[in-house]
Amino acid sequence: MTFPLTIQQLAKIVNGQLANEAFGLGQVTGGCIDSRSASYGDCFFALPGNRTHGVLFAEQAMSNGASCVVTDFGGLTREKRNSRNDMPSLVAVDSAESDGRIIHVADSTVALQSLGRWNRQQSGALVIGVTGSVGKTTTRQMISQVLSSGFSGVQTQGNQNNELGVPLSLLKLKPEHDFAVLELAASRTGDIAFLAELVRPEFAVVTRVAATHLSSFGDLETIRAAKSELPEAVGREGTVFLNADDRAVLSMSQSTSAKIVTFGTTNAADFRASSIRSRDGSCQFHVDGQAFEVHGGSHLITGALAAIAIGRTTGLPGPVVAESLGHYRPDSGRGRVVQRQPWTVIDESYNASPASVLAAIRTLNEFDSAQRRILVLGDMLELGPQAAKFHHDIGRALRDSKIEHTLAFGEFAEQIAAGAMQAGVSANCLSVFRDMPTLLSMLDCILVPGDVVMIKGSRSMQMERVVKALCADKVEVRRSAA
Repeated sequence: MTFPLTIQQLAKIVNGQLANEAFGLGQVTGGCIDSRSASYGDCFFALPGNRTHGVLFAEQAMSNGASCVVTDFGGLTREKRNSRNDMPSLVAVDSAESDGRIIHVADSTVALQSLGRWNRQQSGALVIGVTGSVGKTTTRQMISQVLSSGFSGVQTQGNQNNELGVPLSLLKLKPEHDFAVLELAASRTGDIAFLAELVRPEFAVVTRVAATHLSSFGDLETIRAAKSELPEAVGREGTVFLNADDRAVLSMSQSTSAKIVTFGTTNAADFRASSIRSRDGSCQFHVDGQAFEVHGGSHLITGALAAIAIGRTTGLPGPVVAESLGHYRPDSGRGRVVQRQPWTVIDESYNASPASVLAAIRTLNEFDSAQRRILVLGDMLELGPQAAKFHHDIGRALRDSKIEHTLAFGEFAEQIAAGAMQAGVSANCLSVFRDMPTLLSMLDCILVPGDVVMIKGSRSMQMERVVKALCADKVEVRRSAA
């Protein structure tokens, strides 16, 4: 049994009760949690939120074509609803509650996960799980890019890599699909183990273990243990792909009975990159005599090698893999190079950690044709008690870079500058900002034609504002530095 299902069949899968059995023969072809994105045949999972409840948008979902609504709504009394100014009208609630296409469950999140698990069990696709402290999204996209050259499949959309996003991704699997590449993230130990139970991966990829989300994990060993939950979930018949350049990742070979395939730049790697050359946003290298080129800095080699290893393991010829990787382009915020004449913008604004910032610095160094290299760096967040030290260390790393000017923004900007000056970087090459308008004014003053500007920072710092300003048509072009 696969999609489409009847509403009654879906109710049984999620252990729910349909409000009116007369609607039981209606068809369901997928699922969603956002009423605005609901389409014909979707089941809308009305989830509880901090300030409201998804059931209040059931009518909107069904007007967009949703065939039914799954909800655990019922915790708010009529009096409490009337007293909440931030909730939609009581009329919408009553209308949703009285609709016969409502399926009542004990927990709507669990119901969503149950449906995702069920759809995975119906699928014969090769399911690939990808995790790691950094590089998950790029690696997942590269794997999908390579496999799509010979097969049909799906991948995680956006950042749907948690307890809600993963089951939604599983619902995209159709009988005609050959593969699914799913990104698995964690904020605490046990998260990936739970997601892996939903996904049941036959292939697993681990990119790196690095200092991210330390405010919840605490230390690197806990992060390593959390990421190792993915290899542990792969059975003897599966294959685990590990980054041989990361000792913490390589140690995970001891925690799985699956076949191990390694990738990296070390001589011992099964898929080894050699003859690496990186310049001006393009990286060339060889694997087993086959030439490859990827658009982006040399740090993308890790994801590219994982994609090459999986492509070759699934039977794709080396030239086919090379051609497909050559068509890969990073998403906005994840290393996309924007030629905004008269300068070049490298958009790394989506997120930041110590490891990814060091990689960004290396990428900026590789732009040999740049008139000057400018780094705009926002705070790296969720680093716990060691946050100040990590920012100080990034400042010190600027000493050995080719960066002519760094604009640091945020609460830890002064730590970056202090580390840089302690290491010998001139104060004339550093600027510190606590507000975005001043930073943008300064950037407008110092930019000259031919400059390459890298923008990097954690998601909450909203560094995409800098990218937007630099790419706007109204930016004034100055001929010399102020």
